[in-house]
Amino acid sequence: MILHIPLETPSKKNSRVVDRRTGRTFPNKRYTEWHKAAALYVRQQNAHPLDEGPYSLRLEFWHGDKIRRDSDNGVSSILDLLVDCGIIPDDNWQIIKAIHVRNEYAKGAPGVWIALVPLTDGEELYFKAFPGHPDCCIGGPHPLTDAEKLSIL
Repeated sequence: MILHIPLETPSKKNSRVVDRRTGRTFPNKRYTEWHKAAALYVRQQNAHPLDEGPYSLRLEFWHGDKIRRDSDNGVSSILDLLVDCGIIPDDNWQIIKAIHVRNEYAKGAPGVWIALVPLTDGEELYFKAFPGHPDCCIGGPHPLTDAEKLSIL
């Protein structure tokens, strides 16, 4: 599934407002308005709910200005949006096993491309080739040859 949201993605965690009476925090107006508009874009693209996964999430953020932003904040906002729109049932590691993020500058043309790709057996094997993975041979050869790793990529 590929989605496009032609809006700058704000941070949910850095956009909190505190209710001084109760001490509770909630997203500010800018984030709330973005969330409503982004959800509308998702619905207009006829996005349908996906099964339990696992998935690889690939995000390409195009920033309309050169303001400094942390990539992980945008990722969190998009994951929350996908859950709130019912696209994925949850954003835990068992459903979203891999995340790839790219950030680019596009003067005056912000947006984000979102791709949710079913995690293939090949990608699972590639992850197992890393030292430290429980299925990796400790002190011996990797379970995949270099040629096998390249064929997966």
